[in-house]
Amino acid sequence: MNEQHRIRKETVTLQELPYDPARMVREALPVVLAMTLFLTSAGYIAYRMMSSYNYNQRWKDYDDCGVG
Repeated sequence: MNEQHRIRKETVTLQELPYDPARMVREALPVVLAMTLFLTSAGYIAYRMMSSYNYNQRWKDYDDCGVG
């Protein structure tokens, strides 16, 4: 096994890590924000559809009487 990737018990500094944590955050943040925006938008659209459906179901009996 490669000497650099052996598990050591002493503390590892950021310079010794095989990856850059700041780079990982910079690459992951846009993906997380896009997924959050997508899920929030989909939830809002579903809520509005259910709300509209329930409203129309409540008032459908009055469509023929001329009220509204």
